[in-house]
Amino acid sequence: YEPVFDSSTSVLYLNHLILYECQGLSPDLEQLSRQRGQPCFRLQPMHCNTVVANWARGSDGFTFPPEAGYPLESHQATYYMLETHYNYPDYTYDFSPFYRKNLSKQQRNMNIKSREETAETPAEDSEPRATDEDLADDSDDSIAMEQQMVDNSGLKLYYTHRLRQHDAGVLSVGLDPNWRHIIPPRQEKVVSQGHCIGACTQHAFPRDGINIFAVMSRTHLIGRQVQLRQIRGNTELQPIMRDTNIDPSYQDYRRLAVPTRVLPGDSLVAECIYDSSSRKSITLGGMTTREEICLILTLYYPRQRELTSCHSLPSLPTVLHSLGIEELAS
Repeated sequence: YEPVFDSSTSVLYLNHLILYECQGLSPDLEQLSRQRGQPCFRLQPMHCNTVVANWARGSDGFTFPPEAGYPLESHQATYYMLETHYNYPDYTYDFSPFYRKNLSKQQRNMNIKSREETAETPAEDSEPRATDEDLADDSDDSIAMEQQMVDNSGLKLYYTHRLRQHDAGVLSVGLDPNWRHIIPPRQEKVVSQGHCIGACTQHAFPRDGINIFAVMSRTHLIGRQVQLRQIRGNTELQPIMRDTNIDPSYQDYRRLAVPTRVLPGDSLVAECIYDSSSRKSITLGGMTTREEICLILTLYYPRQRELTSCHSLPSLPTVLHSLGIEELAS
């Protein structure tokens, strides 16, 4: 599959696209299929939690290996849901270093340039100054961009009737995006972990295990390092993946040189390291870019249907205790 951008303007706003498979034939799904869509946070929980395809900024899409493919089964899934996340590209909070200096390959192919590239380079002995006219121009540009923000971007999926040896699946491991994931401010290194415990894999995985062949790590703006750890019994094996230089503008599936086998009973730990030294207040977990996430999407075969998301979350008493709250008023 690959991304399809509606225009050179919309690609500046797109953060990521996720295509979900929906199970069942409920009246709610039928009704939603006849609508034009709605904001993600207003959508009621549905049976659409199996990831089919995922695009994030910097990615060109993904091609499955010759031995595996994702099954499109009409008798299992009648509906699919596309979730699209946007960001305002000139938002000055934290975005400018990433959106303006790390333009994705798609942007370069579409001849989209950052403001630094389009602006006239000042002489070495001069000091650039923002005038009232410059600020007015920026404001007009922002208004024009907002008026143009009608987007029909999506994903193009390629399929074949010649089935491959293995059906592939997607397993998400990490911390559930929730406010209980708390990152304190002014810290150069904060470690967060999401656990997929052995009891879950023991119940869900086939007897011979699964083979992970590609991974995508996902954090937001203050993520710096991510690794996927594998524990078998009392022994920790080599990490399935490790990235010590996270870039929010480049989050793509990365193929493993050799597929890693994960057996029933193995534990998986998604570990994310953040640098919050630039933040003045706590950062909470959540889906907006101001918040943070710690997720690793794994592509594997053979597909199993019992476990599509394996996330953990600190308990409420643990969070309250860490904040110094011993008792809540009734």
